[in-house]
Amino acid sequence: MSSQCVTAILVVHDGATWLPEVVASIASQTRKADQIVAIDTGSIDSSAKLLKGARIPVATLDREVGFGAAIAHGVAQLPTQIADSEEWIWILHDDCVLHPGALEALLDAIADRPSVVMAGPKLLGWHDRTHLIEQGISIATNGARWTGLEPAEYDQGQHDGVHEVLAVSTAGALIRRDVFEELGGFDQNLELFRDDVDFGWRVRVAGHSVIAVSDAIGYHAQASSNERRSVDVEGALLHRPLLLDRRNAAYVLLANSSAFSLPWLGLQLLSGAILRSIGYLFAKLPGYASDELLAIATLIIHPAELLEARRFRKKHRFISSRVVKTFIPSRTVQLRASLNRTTALLRSKILPDVKSQDSPVISDLTVDEDEDLLTPIAHASWRTIFRRPMIIAAS
Repeated sequence: MSSQCVTAILVVHDGATWLPEVVASIASQTRKADQIVAIDTGSIDSSAKLLKGARIPVATLDREVGFGAAIAHGVAQLPTQIADSEEWIWILHDDCVLHPGALEALLDAIADRPSVVMAGPKLLGWHDRTHLIEQGISIATNGARWTGLEPAEYDQGQHDGVHEVLAVSTAGALIRRDVFEELGGFDQNLELFRDDVDFGWRVRVAGHSVIAVSDAIGYHAQASSNERRSVDVEGALLHRPLLLDRRNAAYVLLANSSAFSLPWLGLQLLSGAILRSIGYLFAKLPGYASDELLAIATLIIHPAELLEARRFRKKHRFISSRVVKTFIPSRTVQLRASLNRTTALLRSKILPDVKSQDSPVISDLTVDEDEDLLTPIAHASWRTIFRRPMIIAAS
């Protein structure tokens, strides 16, 4: 049996708030990574200083460099792969702490599964570490990120085990190096958000497997998607996370789906964006409404980008795209989940807990610059439902 060599690649972007705990978790692994490199994308806080203090080699790139390009740079710096070894890349975020046994659990899970080339941990909340965020991910036909979990689901081990999934988050993902390079790494048109789902989809149609391993655990702050730090990647119009997320969701679906389904899929994405933008306008949030429409417009304006992406994927597709259908939720399941989310949101507004009554009120869609980034956001009281209408639309 070939030996396993693991290289940890840590991507950092203004991560000083979370980085000390992240670095400590890397050092405390029961199975150490064979080497670790950090890629700093132009941090303006003390991130680089923290990394140097921890004696982690750091490569500094421009602030506008996307996540996929940062990983590609890290892989390019590695020595040529040794023929008799099995090399793995362990991808780490600067806002995700890994349990000490995480890497060992991932390696144990892939040891007797030769078809598996990508494995990821169970992700729990950074603040509430009983809050289950992800255990494998997919994408809904409307572009929504799909986890199959209830809103703020409490982790009681109900989803534990090793499960076949479409993809796993890049936070803590273990990927076989040769497959990563063969598939061209993460699509650099997806500077941030949805690159994990896209790569998992491409892995699947190339004939490989992806698993989620619950014995490996990470605690993720989700700083970029929660707007706790700016999105500075090139192409992120006005540095708006919602716009970038919606655009990338549509890109993933249109780049990977079969040609037969494209007309209906395009119509569904456009109509969904229009409906959500109307909802945002009723909620007096014109910025978010424009993001929905601009996300689709940016793809229409640059069709060559999508056509090239489809050609590239066709070259690396060895089995039918239908293989991913098992992991895509049906419309019935999506509708049921949307109703459950709406019910949970209304209940949280009408019957808030005691803590939220005593805590400062902060909007779900904004970040208070003076807020302690290690403190969970509190929500407004039930009266907010009358002052600002809820947006009842599938995200």
